[in-house]
Amino acid sequence: MKKANSTIFRAYDIRGVYIEDISSEIFLELGKAFGTYVKRKGKSIVTVGGDIRASTQALLFSFTAGVMSTGVSCDLVEKSPLGITLFNSFEKDFVASAFITASHLPPNWNGVKYYWGPGIGFSPQDNADVQKIYELSDFDEVDVFDIGRTSVVNPYSNYVNYLKSKFKFTKKFKIAVDCGNGATALIIPKLYQDLGFEVNSLFDDPDPRFPNRSSEPTEESLSQFSDYIKNIDIDFGAGFDGDGDRCVFTDETGRVISADTFGIIVSDYLLKTGSNNRIVINMECSLAMETYLESIGAEVSRIRVGHSFLSLEGKQKDAVFGVEASGHAIVPSVFLFDDAMILPLIFAEALEFKQKSVSELAKEVKLPIKKRFDFKCSDASKFLVLEQIKPILIAEDGKIDDVDGISLTNQDGRILVRVSNTSPKLRITIESMKQEGFDIIKSKFVEKIKQIIEENS
Repeated sequence: MKKANSTIFRAYDIRGVYIEDISSEIFLELGKAFGTYVKRKGKSIVTVGGDIRASTQALLFSFTAGVMSTGVSCDLVEKSPLGITLFNSFEKDFVASAFITASHLPPNWNGVKYYWGPGIGFSPQDNADVQKIYELSDFDEVDVFDIGRTSVVNPYSNYVNYLKSKFKFTKKFKIAVDCGNGATALIIPKLYQDLGFEVNSLFDDPDPRFPNRSSEPTEESLSQFSDYIKNIDIDFGAGFDGDGDRCVFTDETGRVISADTFGIIVSDYLLKTGSNNRIVINMECSLAMETYLESIGAEVSRIRVGHSFLSLEGKQKDAVFGVEASGHAIVPSVFLFDDAMILPLIFAEALEFKQKSVSELAKEVKLPIKKRFDFKCSDASKFLVLEQIKPILIAEDGKIDDVDGISLTNQDGRILVRVSNTSPKLRITIESMKQEGFDIIKSKFVEKIKQIIEENS
């Protein structure tokens, strides 16, 4: 059969446009590759689930059939937020999970993410190994009587009971949630009501067209949510992405707060109450965040952007908390995977501990002027473009860092240039404590970078 375009295989997942890049036929063989990889690890049962996208059910059933053909059995969660599917393997000590999703990307996209049982995303090498099995059709298919079995499961009740054992509140928090018509709408607001919160909800009906806003939660896409909050009395708001692995918060007035601010508030709480002082942040988090956390005793580790790296480094560093600028975060004392539905719970704990409102705490955080610029850049050319940009930054006076892409830090501030691991884009993040410094960096580099992109398009 025709093999998929290699561009669907990304650093920590598989993503593409339905029919154009991916299909049920391709997902049947991806399931065979995943099942073969797991089976060669000596294991024979996994969890498989998917979000609410229009193509998810067809891809999910094909993928599951492929896994079964290798003799590996599946607990099938069907439609769910990411956290529910991953919790099933976490609770039952299964070897791995696969989740059909394209997270925050447009409705015509889909894909699959692989996780080890505890919730650690497959590493780039793990994903490369599965890709090789797929490309070589090196499948371990079995005789008819050894085909794996599928059981449809619903881990919701056990999930709620587990969270009740992990989070305790004396205050009845009043929150607002914006599900964005994504997978979290399947169980929110019921989840937070079951956990003792008073809940106001917006866009809480699943709709694969994402008709009311982008499935990516940003200050711009959450504008209706912010307006909604202005007319109600709450402690904070939380807006989710398409599959429930990212969350962006607002204060009690509807003002969106940055992931840096959220990360500082929660980190400060966990540094005072947790088991150690280790915090993991990604390269898009601000320098000011790193400096502040170190000033209050944190041992901060910078990592590449991506959920797999967040969970891998969180485990390796034995961190109490990990956060990304996009809204991914992990609380390893609960579990290692990036289930955004637990983030309002740890945020509420931090607020109760500090006895201050979100707006009061946000005012205490001094962060830089910071903006990310996204430019369309094909998957075929974006890495070449990055290599052409690197010498431009290296030639400047300042500190160079190549943990993820390339960054330059100097007296004006910092610029980070990196490729998106999930879509055909090049991302530029600029930060400075002063508007003048921000403007200097932007005027010096952004047009040059745009020109390089255009020359390679």
